[in-house]
Amino acid sequence: MNNQKLLYLHGFNSSPQSHKAQLVSQYMAQCGCLKQLICPQIPAVPAQAQVFLEQLVEEILKEFQLSFVGSSLGGYYATYLAEKYSGSAVLINPSVKPYQTLSRYLGENKFYFDEGTWDFDESHIEQLKKLDVSEISEPERYLVLLQTGDETLDYREAELKYKNSQCIIEQGGDHSFVGLERFLPQIMQFSKIIEVKT
Repeated sequence: MNNQKLLYLHGFNSSPQSHKAQLVSQYMAQCGCLKQLICPQIPAVPAQAQVFLEQLVEEILKEFQLSFVGSSLGGYYATYLAEKYSGSAVLINPSVKPYQTLSRYLGENKFYFDEGTWDFDESHIEQLKKLDVSEISEPERYLVLLQTGDETLDYREAELKYKNSQCIIEQGGDHSFVGLERFLPQIMQFSKIIEVKT
């Protein structure tokens, strides 16, 4: 389906160079559909991220269908975008209440993949709150991958929020989602990028 694009959304302080983003990119390259992947550097400031992502999505939707994959904070953004613009979303250990869980990062933050730093403050917490989706409108449009060993987020919050969606909950693992490559065929199929022969 060449008319389908996949927007990958990385997590807090991360980038398109993250391990999960690279796994997705490498898999899509192997499948011959790398041109369908869009994996941008998302602005750190939530309000800027919102404007950037909305403009990006609206531009893509002029020509293509769009599905989302988001990890951690990227899962929070993916939920917001999937509700606003429709389209399916695969969420990997998603953040459900980043305006609470990220409060421990208030102050100076270093990006994981370059030397830059930025100040995360209370105004950014308020910006995150504005992106909260109180209720999932069409649960069947979500595939949620959770590992109980996530040391950063309580997987049970996502399990509750997406209780009517397709949830895969693995024992153990960690916030990076160990063994994500095992689910890449299913992710691509759910996202309508490729048809996986069974």
